[in-house]
Amino acid sequence: MHRFIRMSLIALAAALVAAPAARADFAATAHDPAGDAADASPGRDITAIAFAYDRRGGRLFGAVQLRGTPQEGAGALVTVFAGTGLASGCAGFPAVGFGSVTDETGARWLRLDDAAGSGPRGVALKSGSLSSVQEFEVTDPQLAGRRVNCVVATLTALGDASVVYDRAGPVPLAGLPELTARIRGTARPFTAGRRHRVTLTLTNPGDAPTRPVRLKAARARGLTVALPRRPLAPIPAGGRRTVPVTVTLGRRARLRTDLQLTATAGSVVARALATLHLDTPSRPGGGDRPDDSTQLCNRWQPDLSGETGGSLILVPC
Repeated sequence: MHRFIRMSLIALAAALVAAPAARADFAATAHDPAGDAADASPGRDITAIAFAYDRRGGRLFGAVQLRGTPQEGAGALVTVFAGTGLASGCAGFPAVGFGSVTDETGARWLRLDDAAGSGPRGVALKSGSLSSVQEFEVTDPQLAGRRVNCVVATLTALGDASVVYDRAGPVPLAGLPELTARIRGTARPFTAGRRHRVTLTLTNPGDAPTRPVRLKAARARGLTVALPRRPLAPIPAGGRRTVPVTVTLGRRARLRTDLQLTATAGSVVARALATLHLDTPSRPGGGDRPDDSTQLCNRWQPDLSGETGGSLILVPC
């Protein structure tokens, strides 16, 4: 069971991708050897950590796995922070993260702007009091915009931070790719049997390049879609790619046909929807319509219980 929970924890932060309510620009995951702590208690031995940071929305997620359940009344101070990597480790400022006592329900978030510890702080959500997996989460604009590149987790004695039971890290924070898709060029009515060209625009607003992008069109009655046969080259961070798509509506097509295109780059998925209007003799020309398209983006919905690690969903951007 511990192995399953640990793998779920690692998958949770690694798969966090763009989402207004649950997105991440950077994530870090790592294992730590069991039995290497300065204290023999299983509740004072770190075996894995995970961290995700949305620097635009100010959302933090952190998780620490212990070798065993902390003993009630004998908790340790657990901290998991993202900071700036220096020669001495992940000790540079600014830093953002969490602090809590392993056998208590409360947790705090902190933004440390300097070595004196100045900066705002507040209450964070905690899941896993008296549990081997302790998770923390908060969204606050005061946490946005920090330039951090590493993560470290520490277990120390209550009231004496110089007594270190265990430490995991520093672990590099890796930038994550994102992917959005939009269809344009669907305003004019489509003549049955005639090929029309529309445009699929793919963007990567993330902080890492995507993997090669594969395109797929959903089937619909009377609809023929010609897409590139080979995967598209990876899209760099902040990049954009425009793909011409040839669409034909046959005689059997409905007056309104949904065009659904899916772009997949590794575990990152984006889907674009548009409605195509078929021209008819009773409606010559049909008149132009605004592009009837919906942009769907890949979102990671976390499962903070640690049971599944979360799942990928598609929602309107």
